[in-house]
Amino acid sequence: MWLQVYWCISVALMSASINANNDSDPAVFRKCCSRSQSLIKVTRYDNDNFECIDRQKMENTYNISYFPMVLSAERFILVSDGLPDLCDGSQLMMSTVDSETKLLLSPNNCYDRLIAEVVNDTLTQNIPQTVALTCLVNNDTENAEDNKSSLEISHIRKCCQKGQSFDVKYHLCRDNGNSWDEEKLIDNLNLTSSYIYEVDIGLHCKSDEYAVELKQNNYSYSIQGSILNVWSRKDKIKSDSLMRGDWCIDQEYGSTESVVKVCTKNCAAFGAFCVRKCCPEGYHFKVRRCNSLVSTCTKNDDVQNYFNPSKYLEPLKADYVGLTDIMGLGSQPECPEGRFVLNNSDPRDRHRLTPEGWLESSISITNDYCLEMFDRRHCPHNDVIVSAVLCFIGEIKIKDFRVAFVINSISSVCLALTLIVYCWLPELRNLHGRTLICHVSMMLLAYSCLARVQYSQVVDNLACKLLGYGIYFGFVAAFAWLNVMCFDIWWTFGSVRTVQPLRKSSSERRRFVWYSLYAWSIAVLLTLTMFLLDQYPISIIFDANIGNGACWFGSLQNVKLDWPHYIFFVIPMGIITGTNFMLWILTARHCARVKSEVHRLQAGSVGDRAKRRFRIDRAKYVLTGKLWVVMGAGWVSELLSTLVTQPLWLWTIVDLFNELQGVFIFLILVVKPKLYYLIRKRLGLEKPDSQKNGTTSSARTSSTFLSRTISSDERANLRTYPPTNNKQS
Repeated sequence: MWLQVYWCISVALMSASINANNDSDPAVFRKCCSRSQSLIKVTRYDNDNFECIDRQKMENTYNISYFPMVLSAERFILVSDGLPDLCDGSQLMMSTVDSETKLLLSPNNCYDRLIAEVVNDTLTQNIPQTVALTCLVNNDTENAEDNKSSLEISHIRKCCQKGQSFDVKYHLCRDNGNSWDEEKLIDNLNLTSSYIYEVDIGLHCKSDEYAVELKQNNYSYSIQGSILNVWSRKDKIKSDSLMRGDWCIDQEYGSTESVVKVCTKNCAAFGAFCVRKCCPEGYHFKVRRCNSLVSTCTKNDDVQNYFNPSKYLEPLKADYVGLTDIMGLGSQPECPEGRFVLNNSDPRDRHRLTPEGWLESSISITNDYCLEMFDRRHCPHNDVIVSAVLCFIGEIKIKDFRVAFVINSISSVCLALTLIVYCWLPELRNLHGRTLICHVSMMLLAYSCLARVQYSQVVDNLACKLLGYGIYFGFVAAFAWLNVMCFDIWWTFGSVRTVQPLRKSSSERRRFVWYSLYAWSIAVLLTLTMFLLDQYPISIIFDANIGNGACWFGSLQNVKLDWPHYIFFVIPMGIITGTNFMLWILTARHCARVKSEVHRLQAGSVGDRAKRRFRIDRAKYVLTGKLWVVMGAGWVSELLSTLVTQPLWLWTIVDLFNELQGVFIFLILVVKPKLYYLIRKRLGLEKPDSQKNGTTSSARTSSTFLSRTISSDERANLRTYPPTNNKQS
């Protein structure tokens, strides 16, 4: 009995539920057209209608192919196809739907992508957009808010057209009959909730952005609506969330895995190596005139036209393992002054990529470049090459080397006069004088070669290399001899007590031989090492590229990425300059100590000789300090200019100071009254009896200067004047 009662109650409840459901329609999401159809707006004789047309027919008739709206919401709500019930085309109202629009679940509304407008069988607009069609007859505005759901239309981009997948080797879309369609693409995302997606084709990054290619073996990702989150599999670091339009996804060509392309300004955030490509994806340059590289972008027609920068990437792969595993491509830079191609057949146009993705050439290290394939198979060359395109540099940015040539020529003349004077006067050819002669001769070599380079372009490549190595060897040897002078004066003051016997037993000739061995060895060793690494490069950072287009280091000097310039010039000269500074400071301490000891000596032959020697050595110390300031300041400015390039007017002044070093050396070494007297005496312009006639001022000048030119060993035994004259001098 109780079983019969329970059965009756159950049947009654089920009947009530069925009757209740029959009283109101269930919630339903309506898609305007089926999966195989596309929505278009058709206007005939001023009557607007909406029609669903087969996608293949749209392709054949209007050459239009777009992915439809893709959805999978069946597990939560009902989904149906078709325009709103009880409406014809003239009773439908269209409204645009964006990514934040809440969708209505009502049979009186439908949503789909409107891909075209056709007026009297003529295509007028081809701009796909998601729209909502609402039936004006049955539009229930009172219940519209109640019918709103939490569903939104998300957006995703497929990198390639249907029937294509993305080739990460050549960085373009290639035909692949087994590639993903829109539903397979969505299914591969492994979405766990219901979705409604609008699928677009292609990725269009901004001019200052790069399209970085992230493969599944390097990065993992997740998608939330229209937002992409990616993680590096190597360090598990999450990148910034990528919004709609900043990314696309597709199947990797020749693989079952997927590849994601993202737009970014910061390639380092994804560990990517980025370069610029001149033509759009799928295009290359075709040479218009066979005797030049003037070209236009042409659609690829075979695999030889595919973008393949391996010529630039292989040297980097050898030096930096894993550097190019993740690649990114940017568009060509804007060049207001025009563009030009670097011709690989011309040795002066040699160029390469740096590990930072910049292009290093004989005239610049820049990010304003692009690489491209040049098809010359219709020309006598019959080949396809890849080369770089650079922007012309405006005239205002180029230094006027004519002014630098004039100033360097003046410095060279001053150095030549200094060298002639020191070689001509025997009184100056002591140990200190010979080191000065070596220093000045190397400065003359460097400035003479530099003036020739700045006078005009050196066409002959061998001559250009010789001038470049002449500049380098001259400056390195000059720094080395300045180091010798600083060491010698430190030895002189520092050895007053401790090494006095050694100094007496050593001749100046032997000391000069040791000094020569040291200075010339440094210059020859550095120059030879740089030459060998230039001729037989083992790494891009050691390839000085001397004489490649520019008769100096094969790139613009004073830029942060110019590693050969740092390694072979800035750092070694910095070490020498720092050593000279330390020796100069230590010498100052010894000088102060010796000065106090000398002043305590009693008057007499020993005291006078000590005082005279102290004055001679102190004069050498001051002279060496002046030379160190001139060359040390030049090196400091060289280093600072690699770190700070602005303001330009400041570095114009710094360059002027460096170019005038020869003039400063002439003023320090030659323009002195004592030297003027020796020159006049050598020319016979001084009266031979001037000292005999009691011209004491001249006698004192001659005595004092001559005492400064003799060696320490000679001063120990030489007596030129009586003690009384020495005291006066």
